[in-house]
Amino acid sequence: MSAAREVSAEEPSVAEDAALSRELADATGALLLELRDDTGPGRDREYRGDAEAHEFLVRALQRHRPADAVLSEEGTQDPAPRRGAHRLWIVDPLDGSSGYGRGGDEWGVHVALVVDGALVAGAVALPARGELADSATVAPVADTPVDPERGLTVTVSRSRPPVELRRLAAVYPVRTVGLSAAGVKTLEVVDGRVDAYLHSGGQYEWDNAAPAAVAEGAGLRVTRLDGTPLPFGADDPYSPDLLIARPSAHDAILDVLLG
Repeated sequence: MSAAREVSAEEPSVAEDAALSRELADATGALLLELRDDTGPGRDREYRGDAEAHEFLVRALQRHRPADAVLSEEGTQDPAPRRGAHRLWIVDPLDGSSGYGRGGDEWGVHVALVVDGALVAGAVALPARGELADSATVAPVADTPVDPERGLTVTVSRSRPPVELRRLAAVYPVRTVGLSAAGVKTLEVVDGRVDAYLHSGGQYEWDNAAPAAVAEGAGLRVTRLDGTPLPFGADDPYSPDLLIARPSAHDAILDVLLG
């Protein structure tokens, strides 16, 4: 993240933006918990969760940062209102909405800020799991070396496991942990329960912006599977693939995938 940027007298600091991302992710999560407890499982809960969380979060950003642009999964996908924006909030008001509708705990809220195309702050809330992390206060992850005999534990999409696992498993023993939401998978790495989060087959900026901000705040490396940075603030918010891991595991995985 580009935390060491110049800040004008009128512009919030990185710490202030990170604190706001945490506050809004937490508040949106509380709204979703209340809605979950007041409705039965099913598509109506899912659709209401998406809509009500979006409305709440976007209105809150308009109050707190009225000059900033916003990209939300549930908002307009027309790039014109955000094209060239100096400050762009990228939010997923309800990541994992189908799981939320069913009553599971693999869902969350993502709030991230991009300044001039660079990710600078973000927060991920997992309300049903009681977890909340932001890029400024998250604890650093120790960079332990990869043990070739123990191998790697990798979290992947439960419904779309990446084909790249085959290449990785040809070099290391690999144990996979299938989960259903990007924020959930990212915090598994941040909390040290797995070595890496590997995804291919496509995502969008709202899926990975806040998770990437929290991961980078913890000292993890976040790239595409070819080692290039994730794109943020593009007209097309599609993001093809993702790798989040502590530096030694990230290097080991890319050595296999790019070798």
